[in-house]
Amino acid sequence: MKHPHWNYFLSLEKDFINTIRFVEIDDRNSGTFSIEYTKLFLSACSEIDVVCKLLCKKISPQSNANNIDEYRIELLRQYPNIYKIEVQIPRYEKVLRPWDTWGTNINPDWWKSYNNVKHQRNIHEIEANQKNTIDSLAGLFGILLYLHQKDLYSADLSPFPQLLDYEKMPGHLLINPGAELPDFPRTTR
Repeated sequence: MKHPHWNYFLSLEKDFINTIRFVEIDDRNSGTFSIEYTKLFLSACSEIDVVCKLLCKKISPQSNANNIDEYRIELLRQYPNIYKIEVQIPRYEKVLRPWDTWGTNINPDWWKSYNNVKHQRNIHEIEANQKNTIDSLAGLFGILLYLHQKDLYSADLSPFPQLLDYEKMPGHLLINPGAELPDFPRTTR
């Protein structure tokens, strides 16, 4: 399998899409929590941990980054604008900025909730909610775009997500051929 982490993300996204049949994406439902959201939230954040580590190793094979704080430092050093990535949910006219707090060297609230749910689910179960689940999926999507930037720009990263979108996916690149993710050097194409 050429892109196992991409395919895993697509599987998580598909499972999330199935939840929309029961709980519509809407700000009024953002606090809705469930066992299904818990599974998706924990899985997405665990995968973020794996993919961030891979991206740090891709940047520097000697990287010893081993947690979100260390990933943030290394990724911001290489990609100072990574926190600006915007993930869209066109069907709901939403734009998410899952890593925006990295711009102030703070981890996202949804990451803090992940650790709360992971370590004390009996106390923090309500933090495994729709909002945190969507934000974590968007965060995973964004990090994967950086990990697979070369394949993204050569149109070798497919299939595309069904719910989440990035305005500079290859289809958009045909309309705007000079578009790139923030920080991506042109030499990687």
